[in-house]
Amino acid sequence: MRSVGDLLPYERNARMHSDLQIMKLGESIREFGFTNPVLITNAGKIIAGHGRLEAAKKIGLDEIPCICLDHLDENQVKAYTIADNQLPNMATWDFDVLSVEIDELREDGFDLFSLGFTKEELDEMTGSPDEPFEEEEEKKKPESDTTICPKCHHEFVL
Repeated sequence: MRSVGDLLPYERNARMHSDLQIMKLGESIREFGFTNPVLITNAGKIIAGHGRLEAAKKIGLDEIPCICLDHLDENQVKAYTIADNQLPNMATWDFDVLSVEIDELREDGFDLFSLGFTKEELDEMTGSPDEPFEEEEEKKKPESDTTICPKCHHEFVL
């Protein structure tokens, strides 16, 4: 455990966190606890976890769990700071499975706010509690030289 006041943000951290994301991280920490420690150097410089630190401050935590990665050299610290933020972007959702999980949580009265999705995103994935979820006519399959934006459904020619 480290005092939040003793931790030093990496001055060239390229990942930016919106106020909304910090708020949602804080709600997640309140609901589930601090389940993902902040990664730091021996000197207390943050390698990964800038958003979690800001969320902890917002919800009034004085100390947070940290893991010291003292085996990394300076270049590895820089590289891991980037990799830790980029690698999760490569994952995708199985929306069929996600929809079932969210529907069950909603039916059980669980506060879905701590999941990190907006109400609009949840309703788009699962349908609102009053409407059944519909598959939008199997999402028009684009021709080989076009693609469709999954959010706004605008068709782009490649």
